[in-house]
Amino acid sequence: MTEQAETPKILDEISKSNSAKASSRISRKQQTARRRFVVVLAILFPIIAGVLLLGYQQISVQSQLAQMTVDNQQLTQNLEQQTALIRELEQSQLRAPEPIEFDDSALLELESTLIQEVDRLTTQLADLQAQQLRSTNETDREWKILEAEYLIGIASQKLQLEGDVATATAQLERADQALLDSGSANVFAVRQAIATELQQLRNIEELDREGVYLQLDNLLAEMQGIDLLNSMRTDFESRRNAESQPLTLGTDANGYLESSLKFLSSIFVWRKWEETPQAMLAPGQDELIKQNLRLMLEQAQLALLMRDNALYQQAMAKSQNWFQRYAVTDSEQGRAIAASLSQLGGYDINPILPGLSQSLSLINQLTASER
Repeated sequence: MTEQAETPKILDEISKSNSAKASSRISRKQQTARRRFVVVLAILFPIIAGVLLLGYQQISVQSQLAQMTVDNQQLTQNLEQQTALIRELEQSQLRAPEPIEFDDSALLELESTLIQEVDRLTTQLADLQAQQLRSTNETDREWKILEAEYLIGIASQKLQLEGDVATATAQLERADQALLDSGSANVFAVRQAIATELQQLRNIEELDREGVYLQLDNLLAEMQGIDLLNSMRTDFESRRNAESQPLTLGTDANGYLESSLKFLSSIFVWRKWEETPQAMLAPGQDELIKQNLRLMLEQAQLALLMRDNALYQQAMAKSQNWFQRYAVTDSEQGRAIAASLSQLGGYDINPILPGLSQSLSLINQLTASER
């Protein structure tokens, strides 16, 4: 009976636990979703604000242009009305059957007034056209400067995040051309900074990463066929067996001594090495050494892709040490591989690149002053 009474309680506790876990998971998912929404909103807010600001400026410029167009049309209509009035007066004078004597002082005064009015309207029209042209030029100048700011930012990102010197150089050249096309007299300092940084980028010797990777790949393929010091020991033993002679014992004392010396010489072979080997491999260790050399070269390839110069130099130094220690380096193949390893070890796969801080600072100051 006690077990039957406790069973509903246990089931109730299990259901509460499951519901609590489910609610906890739902709460975590909701919190994650809120964080993502806040991050997306924080990223999009400056972009939306910039677009709205540009739209507002464009609308303001268009409204000013529309107002100037309306004023221009009104002035043109007034001018046409005055011209039509003058023509009517001239035609009325021509239609007169006979000259009538009258005081033309009022007409002369009216003509003088009309001429002055026409001159004033012509001057005002020229001023409006010049103002419209200046407004258009100012808008183009601002857009060119903003374009240069954007291109310099792209060049900085390509240089610092990707190390792409060629793309950064091209973007800086486009930014310099945009500043030149702006026609502004305030871009000299920015263009001077861009010229200095362009020269620094052009002086950088760009590394052929694809070529270095292919050279490492070729060395990986050649590592399987290299000769290790174990083959030197095999040659030595073969030569010793070939030079050994069967032992023949004599009957006299001198014969015993000579036979003993020959016996000892057949056991202990004295050989003068041209160079002392650094290591002699145990039987069956060849594949392990070759596998380690391949792993070191693969580590260098990975470091090349990651632009980790410290890891690349470490892997290349280890591979050179292992090759010098365990491989036969006096053969043609050994000398070629050693030269390739030395050449690849001398590359700096992640050189220090110049920053574009001066250009960025000056272009930001210029855009701030133009607003």
